[in-house]
Amino acid sequence: MSTALLVLSLTSQGTANAAADDDVVQVDATSASTSVSAKAVTVNCPSGTKVVGTGGSVTGERTTITRVRPSGDLSSVEVAAVEHGAGTVLPWTVSVWARCAAGEFTLVAKSGTRNAEATCPDTQKSLGVAGEIAGADGGHFTRMSPKTNLKGGVVETSGNADVTAYAICGTRPGLVVRGGTTSIMMTKTGTKAVACQGGEQVVSAGGAVGGAIIDDVQPVGAGASVTGEATDAQGQAIRWSITPYVVCSQ
Repeated sequence: MSTALLVLSLTSQGTANAAADDDVVQVDATSASTSVSAKAVTVNCPSGTKVVGTGGSVTGERTTITRVRPSGDLSSVEVAAVEHGAGTVLPWTVSVWARCAAGEFTLVAKSGTRNAEATCPDTQKSLGVAGEIAGADGGHFTRMSPKTNLKGGVVETSGNADVTAYAICGTRPGLVVRGGTTSIMMTKTGTKAVACQGGEQVVSAGGAVGGAIIDDVQPVGAGASVTGEATDAQGQAIRWSITPYVVCSQ
């Protein structure tokens, strides 16, 4: 299976304008639907805003995200995905989400083998978490989530390759992480969601799986969702777990 990465033309791209300094707006983009074995897609934040949260998803069987990476200046987000296992001959897509807000934010990166933890400086907190796996055969994401005290983000992979964790750090009023409740799954694939409360705004999404592969981590409506795929290649019933997270602000 070829693993050459191709940046594809977009089939759609959201547009948004920041109406106020405390607004969080969302933009998204989706690649063309093709059977190419590896692809990537990028979305840009509206003028005057920067990335505070990220998300990525894939369609099709035996496909998985391998990179959710904010640009160094936090103006954009790139999501890359590949086929895994036997791959697929059917067309599939990869999508990217960016949550954007006005303000000054810091991008912190930390690399490690199999797992990495990026820590926010001083009094800043982690608004969003992203990550990437080095190499085409570096395994699959099993965690991409904020720390419970919001002082950074943790990224883990099932393989032995190097992985980089990104934490988008800054300040916003009433930052809180919600979720963290683990559900046991007995199906080939499964999705769990978590919501912000009251009038809170969604800032970013996160998630973790046990005995599975993360397919999607994305902000959805008033919260976030995580989709996992059991690692059993034959799709037989297997016990695995999934844990969603969402970072919210007032």
